[in-house]
This record gives sequence, structure tokens and C-alpha cells, in this order.
Amino acid sequence: MILQFIVLLFIILFALYMANEGPLSALLLLCASFFASALAMGVYQSWSKPILNHRPDFAYGVTFLLVFFLAFSLIRTAFDYLVRGDVELPLWPGRIVGGVFGFFTAMILIGSVMVGVQMLPLPSSILGYSRYSTAQDLASNSPSGLWLDPDGFVTSLWGLVSGRSLGEHSFSKYNPEPLRQFYADRYTVQYAGAKALPPSLLHVPFAGPLPVGMIKRYGIPAAGKQVILVRTEVNHGSAQPNISSDQGYFRLTPAEVQLVTTGGGMYFPSGYLEDGRHYTPLKLNDPMVDDYRTVHGHRRVVQDWVFLIPDNDQPLVLRMKQTAEANLLTGLTGEKFEPLRASDYPRLPYNNSSLEVQLTAKNLSSAPVNMWIIPAGTRMSDVRFIMQSASARLGRIRRAIAAGKPPWSSANITGNPNTSMVQMYHQNALNLRLQHDAPWAEILPVLLTSQVGTNTNDSLTRMRSYFRDTLKPMLAKQRVAARTLNAQGQLNKPIKLGPAPYDILIWTHSAAQMRVWLKSVTVHEGGKASVKVVSGDKLVNYSISQ
Repeated sequence: MILQFIVLLFIILFALYMANEGPLSALLLLCASFFASALAMGVYQSWSKPILNHRPDFAYGVTFLLVFFLAFSLIRTAFDYLVRGDVELPLWPGRIVGGVFGFFTAMILIGSVMVGVQMLPLPSSILGYSRYSTAQDLASNSPSGLWLDPDGFVTSLWGLVSGRSLGEHSFSKYNPEPLRQFYADRYTVQYAGAKALPPSLLHVPFAGPLPVGMIKRYGIPAAGKQVILVRTEVNHGSAQPNISSDQGYFRLTPAEVQLVTTGGGMYFPSGYLEDGRHYTPLKLNDPMVDDYRTVHGHRRVVQDWVFLIPDNDQPLVLRMKQTAEANLLTGLTGEKFEPLRASDYPRLPYNNSSLEVQLTAKNLSSAPVNMWIIPAGTRMSDVRFIMQSASARLGRIRRAIAAGKPPWSSANITGNPNTSMVQMYHQNALNLRLQHDAPWAEILPVLLTSQVGTNTNDSLTRMRSYFRDTLKPMLAKQRVAARTLNAQGQLNKPIKLGPAPYDILIWTHSAAQMRVWLKSVTVHEGGKASVKVVSGDKLVNYSISQ
């Protein structure tokens, strides 16, 4: 709702402002905004390659917004230089005409900005606004758009422009439902997961219609539709940023796999063929977390996707995770579909390994002992703002200690990070901010140390509040599993996980105690891992009784 009010307020205020600027000025501003938006639409994909080679998640959104704002500024400046006068109209007719032009200018400006924002790697909900309330709404294309629908207005203008001037390669042909597409690109397994796939890592070796006999054999509910099977191969890649996952498995939802057809439709897969032999239906919010298999000497994820499209339609483009595309007009084959070896497909479900955890600690409170399994490390871009805040506070504390300002002059108090630790973690925070990614074992101590207080009780109070209000919401977006340990500090039963490196985060807190442990573990495919978390794995041990 917050975003809705901001957008509506901007449009109203901008229209009122332009009502007083004169009709010609408002018309020129409208022309500038329209040309800038159309230019950004036409070139953002082709001009995004420099960013795509370094930060694929941000490539389209950042390129679009940069082109739009630069083009708008340049065109507006050129109009100011070339057009010196204005059109004189009576007061109220001039205000009405200027206000009308101002309204449409505001619709293009805010609509273009919102389109660019929706291309960025943000959560599905932005400031309380989500274009689709549920996965079912996304599947049926039942949006709840912004008030006045400025982004829909802009994309409709693009359709008109591209359909008339860009020929066979028009934007509307390859992006028939752009706002639905941008939302689906952000509808990921988890917010922290990569939202883009380097184009070079996607290969489509087969795409074509399945014959009736094969449809019946697989039990695919065609319901009078044409069944198109598309086989995708996603290579793991070699090094950042040209990799498909920085973890041990590839994450995506069916919403991130989109088939565009020549009839102007965009379709999500109805299911996939497990091991190439058994049809499994899918919902758009079903997480696909696949382990990589070695196929023809490469680590890759192979999937056979099933799409249902109208009989008179034809596949045009297969798009995966926003930036990877395959042209199917040239890629369609007349070959008969043949499944690969079962061992070439990812294991589904992927969690074919198990993990047992035991916490060995004395003087545990009666409060629950919680445990989260999180990926071992994260991209620093996902924790940039929280790290900047922690670094700033550590810097202030360090300067206060150096200046002898009470009460920080006596910072070496029981249970608290001492002066040298504050200095060390402040430097660590500065170093971490320059890295692309980092392990939680380096990030969390910095964040927790930033909450050091003037005494043990102050630190305990700050720590509990910080952990509850800041760290838990952030880590909740990363977690793979969550459990509560029993009174003996053990899991009641092992956790099923996919093969990958993880961090085990355990915490307990009460009115008089706050304790946090972190332990790293690597789970191997089909293996059973057992981990004992001991006192030496503590990140925090604050207690009033110390």
C-alpha cells in the first residue's frame, strides 16, 4: 500500500505542477519522457552486456534506468536550448492543457521508473505492493496493478511503438506480457537466490511437439492443447560471475522458465518429465532445487519441460531466469524425443543426504534452543546496508574509546568485546564491504559485535533486540531448514538436505542470557553427516550472571 500512495501522490502533484508551467513546456516534457522511455525499451537488453558480464542480476534493470534518465535529461535540455518561447493561452485553458500533458508525462515517468525497478533483483513484494497476490493469480494472469496503472500504460505504449517500427524483432513480439514476465523473474525459490542466468550457460538441444502416443504414455493432461517439450541444459560455469549458482545446487521456480509463442502468449511449464520418463505436474511456487550431474564431461542440470499451448501456435523463445534465452524458431527439431540416462537427470527430490546435529553446552536456559541451516556464506550485496550500519557504529565506538569518552573508556567489561576486538571487527567490516561474497563466520561476528553496550546488561538487551529484529528477518530469507533442539541439545530426527556446504546457526535467549553458536559443515551426496557443536563455536555468550 505504501508504494501505491507514493505513485498516486507523485502523479497528482506532477500534473498540478505542470498546470502552472505552460502548455508548450508540458508538451515538450511529455515528448521527452516518451522518447526516453521508448529508447530505453529498445536498447536495454543489447546495451546491458557490460553489466551482464559482472552483475547479471542487475544488468537489465540498471541499464534501463540509466538509459531512461540520461536520455530524458539530454532531450529535455535540448528542448530548453532550441525552444525559447511558449504558447500563450488564457489562464484556465492553459492550466487545463498543461495539467493534461503533465498527467500523461507523470504516467510515463513513474511508469518507466516502476518498470525499471521491477527488473531489479528485489523481493516479489515492493513496499507492500505485489502485482500478483498468489501463484494462482500469476498463472491465470490476474494482476492487482498500481493505482492508475502507470507501468501498464507505459508497456502498452511500447507495444504500439515496437509493433509499428521495429519489424520482426519488435519488443512486444518477444515480450508479450512484460510486467508479468518481470514479476515472474523475481518469483524465486528464495530472495537471496540468483535471479539471472548468464546466457552462455543455457543450451536447448531439443524443442518440439510430442506425438499423441507419447502424450498418452506419459499421462500428460493435454486438454485439447498442443504439448511442447523443451529440454534445457544449464551448465554450472567456471567462476564468478559466469556461473549458474554459487552453491552446490541450481535453484529456480517454474515461474522463471517462460515460453513465448508466435501467437503473442507467454506460458509457464505445466510440469516436467522426471528422469525423462514420468510426467510430474508443477505449480508456479514449487521450488526446483536440483543437484548438478556430470553429462558429457560437464557439470550441468538437465530438465525436460512440458508446456501446453494452443494448437495453432508455435514456440518462439525459451527464457530462463531473466537473462538467458534460446530462439526456438531456429532450434525446433524434427527428431524424435529420447530420454537420457536416468543418472544424467538431477535427483528429485534433491535432499537425498542427511544431517544430525548435537549441541554440547552447559547452563542452558529453559528457553527453546533454535537451529537454522543456512547456505555457507552470501553475496555481500545482500547484506550491504546492514553491514554499513554495523561498520558505522563500530567506528563511532572505536573513536569514543580512543578519545577516552565515558563510559566507553572502560569498554573491557566481562562478556563484551574488548577495545582490540572493536578495532579488529571495525577493520573486518571495512574489508568485507569490498568483497563479492563472504562466509557467515566472518559476517555475523562483525554484525553482533557492533551491538556492544556500555555494560553486560546493556549488551544483552541490545543483542536480543538486534538478533530478533534485524538478523532473524535477514537470515530467514536464506535458511534451508529450521528446527528446535530437544532438552539434550539434539535433533529428534535427522534433517534431509541436498549436497552442499552449510552453516549451522543455533541460538537461545531469555531475559538473562543470549547465546549464539555457528558451525560449518559440508554435506555430500547420499551421505550422512553428523556434527557436534561445542562451546568453542560460540559467536556470543552474554549473561547477566557472568
